[in-house]
Amino acid sequence: MEFPEPEEFGLGLTRKGRNGSGTGKGFAKLMVVAMRDAIELGLQDLTHFEELGLLVEKIGRDRISDITCNILKPQFIQYTQDVCRDLAVSTEQFPVKHASFDSHRMRWCTERLSLPKNPFTNGPILLIPSRFLRELPALDSTDWWNFVEPDLRMDLNLSLNQHINKSEVIRRARSNTDLVRQWSSTSEERPADPYPVDRDPVGLHNWQARTREFANEHPIDISTIATKDDLLRFVEKIITEFKHQIEEEGLWSLLYNDDTGHPKRETSIQLLFKGVVQSYCRAHGIGLDREVELGRGPVDFIVSKDSRVRVLLEIKKMSNGKFWNGLENQLVSYMESAQCSSGWFLAVRFGDTKNQRERTAKLPARTSHAAHQTGFVIRSTWVDARRKDSASNLTEKTEGVQPVNFDPEFEDE
Repeated sequence: MEFPEPEEFGLGLTRKGRNGSGTGKGFAKLMVVAMRDAIELGLQDLTHFEELGLLVEKIGRDRISDITCNILKPQFIQYTQDVCRDLAVSTEQFPVKHASFDSHRMRWCTERLSLPKNPFTNGPILLIPSRFLRELPALDSTDWWNFVEPDLRMDLNLSLNQHINKSEVIRRARSNTDLVRQWSSTSEERPADPYPVDRDPVGLHNWQARTREFANEHPIDISTIATKDDLLRFVEKIITEFKHQIEEEGLWSLLYNDDTGHPKRETSIQLLFKGVVQSYCRAHGIGLDREVELGRGPVDFIVSKDSRVRVLLEIKKMSNGKFWNGLENQLVSYMESAQCSSGWFLAVRFGDTKNQRERTAKLPARTSHAAHQTGFVIRSTWVDARRKDSASNLTEKTEGVQPVNFDPEFEDE
């Protein structure tokens, strides 16, 4: 029942680096207890690990992903070797944990196998057919809430718009195991819905290649960066360049979902920002770290010359319900945790709602107030990512912006 993080796949959920936690000896015992409890609650067998996730805490999509990849690893090893043979991809010998399971000795086995090399980790790579990949699992607690009969939702005093924590989900599910089994059985009938990796409508996969071209075509010239002031000027330049490319060079189109036409999520905006500025940072010996855990949560970016010269940067969509919290609380708390006195707040505007117009107007004053209250160097700017008409239709700078009526004035993440 031990399922370590299968790092050969490069999948999973982690705030820092590429490796997650997996499941060790302590968690293996918890899973066995959870299975026993599930049986006592009336589930005589488990057809989906997601059912277990509804009945016990700490079993979520990342754990289920680890379990699945471990159990199916022998098949993925064979698949990877077949692809490498067919496409003449070079391989090397690597030790691979959980490469097979010895049913007589009842234990996982490590084997040395021929696999392609990951140039970033120097470890082996295992391939997965793209049809198996999706953003979130087919079954999770939210999906179960949506499945629950309306009458039961009324009995449970449950609002679909209400935020229910995992503990509450488990409590309700343990009292209704028949609905848990009915939910998983019904879900099996739904067709698979893999993420279209080639088209990448949300911008999770192809962002690096597409943004590298923009950065190469618009180089930044700056002298040696040695002091905090030098780094602040550098960060201002790359933010100014990012803003220019969004507003004037057509990069705004990459901020919209290709399938729905809706603005992409903040994660995709962060990836686009990272792709544009990464080459600038490398050229000047500057570090760019994304989603670094600082004790009070993950800051979006840390731009650093060394441990003494750093700038924190937070990105928020203007439609985000926690917009001002991002500037006045999140960024400030991250700066305190990192003992960093310099920070940037980058707002991205997609619509013309009253809320977003007011936030645009108030951003400079509230940024100044936050800096005055904390004593930190806090700067901000906003990026106009609203849809643009072609240049031939523009008669003045403020024209050519098409309001988007689908951008809500509440938390959209």
